[in-house]
Amino acid sequence: MYKLYQIFFTIFSWSTFVLCWIFSTSLSVLLSMDTKNKERVFNTMERVFSRISFKIIGMRVALEGLENIPKNEPVIFIANHQSMMDIKLSLAYIPVNFSFISKEVIFRVPVLGAYMFASGHIPIKREEDRKAYTSLIKAIDELTAKQKSLVIFPEGTRSEDGSLGTFKRGISLIVLKSKRRVVPMAINGSNRFMPKRGFLSHPEKRYVKIAFGKPLSFDNSRTDREYTIHVTDTLRNAVLELLEQ
Repeated sequence: MYKLYQIFFTIFSWSTFVLCWIFSTSLSVLLSMDTKNKERVFNTMERVFSRISFKIIGMRVALEGLENIPKNEPVIFIANHQSMMDIKLSLAYIPVNFSFISKEVIFRVPVLGAYMFASGHIPIKREEDRKAYTSLIKAIDELTAKQKSLVIFPEGTRSEDGSLGTFKRGISLIVLKSKRRVVPMAINGSNRFMPKRGFLSHPEKRYVKIAFGKPLSFDNSRTDREYTIHVTDTLRNAVLELLEQ
């Protein structure tokens, strides 16, 4: 009986997310017709309708540390990655406009790709590290001019059991070259509702906590190996501390 409930709730949840996304995107297209700042419109609609989606499925989300997010300053949010739902949670509860970094192949998908471009998200070729890094730094400069933040999951993949994985060292170069402050962010509980393994959600575990830490600053004049390792470790420890609170 419980398995049937899981199947029903999973279908209901995904249908809710997809329908809200379709409505959000359609409304964004209409509202952005007479404005140059299309990304702002798309980002705002994403936030509003993502929150509506979670309300409809009964997800309880606790937020901590919102006061740590700088106002009128583009930053880099560094978050752990537990579930596919983390993307939707970020869209819903990070209260500023931002862009994701995503695999280039997603931008080739009809409709979805157009939406990703319109929202200002950044395509990246992971198999070509040097080109990917160069294009990313260029994109960050453009985002800074737009006063837009960036969200990165430095683990590179979802955690199997919710524990924090190793951060890829490339994140330190992005932080140092961009000269931005970093806001650590911890998402706790999304893997219990929607684990990496398996297609069914767990409706009895509809509770997520999102915590934001104080902004971190680094010496942007240094990019030597020793310092980049220090930056990577500092970022990971900041997220880990939020997870353990």
